[in-house]
Amino acid sequence: MTTEHNPAHELGRPQHRNWSEIEPTPLGDFGSRIMIKALTADKAQVLHVAIAADTVIPNPADPSEQEVHPMEQIDVILTGRMAYVVDGKERVLGPGEALGIPGGVPHSAVALEDTTMIEVFTPIPDFPTGEVRTP
Repeated sequence: MTTEHNPAHELGRPQHRNWSEIEPTPLGDFGSRIMIKALTADKAQVLHVAIAADTVIPNPADPSEQEVHPMEQIDVILTGRMAYVVDGKERVLGPGEALGIPGGVPHSAVALEDTTMIEVFTPIPDFPTGEVRTP
């Protein structure tokens, strides 16, 4: 796992965060088009995600490409709209809507407008979040 951990963290210890106090971190090659804030517990991770309009996930160069990962994923749209293709079916979600994607299911998405969402993964993904756990 590439998430940075505070050595004082013990399994089973509560982690307290205030989203407004966490500095956003760019996600990989997306740069500032996808900015995340993370809270990682022992078996799950919650991200606050801001995605710029027209951002294609996973591959901006090939919008038809799908990603598949073993983690379960739940996306809850707070503002904006996202178009998903999950297991070959298209779904457009707006504020207040959520989508659960089981592990192993091919999926992709595009931000139809500037979007913020909460994203939950379990087990914890192996992509870097730049997070440091609270002691």
